[in-house]
Amino acid sequence: MSDHKPYDETHFQGMISYEKDVKAGMMEGDIGVQISKDGRVWICVDGVALIRFMPKSRYSKKED
Repeated sequence: MSDHKPYDETHFQGMISYEKDVKAGMMEGDIGVQISKDGRVWICVDGVALIRFMPKSRYSKKED
């Protein structure tokens, strides 16, 4: 029995920022995903944000 919660594939349009330079290859480590109520997403590796995502609806409001 696995203790991992499955997530269905989902797609969103928005701004993606890469927070670190990443070299190609493999490493052992911890990966975390956090999704806020307003749709922002953080993907972290070993506790450090690697990729951040802000949905288009969130940054479009700032430009109005």
